[in-house]
Amino acid sequence: MSQPPASPMPQYGGPMSTPPSSPMPPPPPPKKKRTGLIIGIIAGALFLIVAVIVVIALIIFFAVRNGGGGDTTGGGGGGDKAATPEEQATTLVTDYMDALVAGDSAAAFELAADPSGSDEVLPAAAYDAALAAAPIADVVVEAPAMEPEGIDGTVPVSFTVGGEATTYDFTVSDYDSDEVFELDSPMWSTYAPDSLAGLGATINGEELPTDVSLAMLPGSYEISFGVEGFAPSVTDPMVYTDYDTDVEWPEATLTDDGLATFRAAVQKSVDACIAQDTLKAGCGIGELPATTDDGYTLTDGTVKRSLPEDSQRTIDKMTATPSYDEPTFVEGEYIGSIDTTMDCEKDGKKGTCEMWMGGGLGTPSVDMADPEHPVTWS
Repeated sequence: MSQPPASPMPQYGGPMSTPPSSPMPPPPPPKKKRTGLIIGIIAGALFLIVAVIVVIALIIFFAVRNGGGGDTTGGGGGGDKAATPEEQATTLVTDYMDALVAGDSAAAFELAADPSGSDEVLPAAAYDAALAAAPIADVVVEAPAMEPEGIDGTVPVSFTVGGEATTYDFTVSDYDSDEVFELDSPMWSTYAPDSLAGLGATINGEELPTDVSLAMLPGSYEISFGVEGFAPSVTDPMVYTDYDTDVEWPEATLTDDGLATFRAAVQKSVDACIAQDTLKAGCGIGELPATTDDGYTLTDGTVKRSLPEDSQRTIDKMTATPSYDEPTFVEGEYIGSIDTTMDCEKDGKKGTCEMWMGGGLGTPSVDMADPEHPVTWS
């Protein structure tokens, strides 16, 4: 007999499976690249820097705009835009005069616009000495007169320079129409002549440029020479009050020692010339001819020359005048005749001839700047 089939086993919850072993840890996520992160950090930093720069620029921009309405001083003496033109003009001129009263030339030059480019400006020490020697005082600043156009005005001022009364009309201007007035540089200047060139001239102890237009301030100026043997013709200082001042520059003259040096140089040259026994001597003495018009033959090397008393007296008392355009080149006076004899022969007869009027010495000039004091003759 066949066996009946076995009854199927009941199933609960689906087929059975082999139970899993201990669970494995999940695989790590793929490693991210840091390049993107670095780029992001750099971009953020750049954005922050740009933002800071923009903020700073805006702060500066607004500060400049807001500062435009405040006080501006120096470099031409800017006024206060909030003040009226008349108030600005009065303040500018008052500050300038206060600087002169205080003897502060640098402050005065800073308050006014720059002087003309054609004017030579001295070191501040020369101007300060001028203000100290002849102080500015008794200043009265009068009410300004503004032009209808509103771009300039005039401020009359009276003051004294070392006790000498004077006046000056200052001008203020607003040519750029920014409502800020500036003090125009006063027209105070004078011409320093070239007649003082080469003398080592100083003005209040500072080098004096010559043959130029010289910027001035009111005050007292003393001129000195550095070349030995020379002195100014006037020893009193020049007092400059304003642009109408008739400046009288001193002339160059020789001191007593300088004149003695000049005469000694002339005498030395004359002695050397009259000692020559040749037909040609120098010192402006005309050369003797070998044969005279009346037929005498003069023997070269036998000439004897001497100074008459009046010619010697001329040298001893000679005056000397510095040249205008080259003052160290000093000119003397015409000396005059000399006595001249020489051996001569005519028609086979020999004897001693005497030159009538003997010839004459010329006019000497001495280069006093040369230590050798060379003499030229005309």
